Amino acid sequence: MRWVRESPALHRLQHHLQTGTAMDVEHINSIGTLLADLSARTEQLRGYL
Repeated sequence: MRWVRESPALHRLQHHLQTGTAMDVEHINSIGTLLADLSARTEQLRGYL
């Protein structure tokens, strides 16, 4: 079972890190979305442990 799934926010963040472009509002929002998604999945995983 794969616990980490690819998300659009993760792809945008990886693109930013690979290209070294300046961070703009879209990138900041992508990071926030990714963190929220990770937080939700963390809570779900705690239910399994």
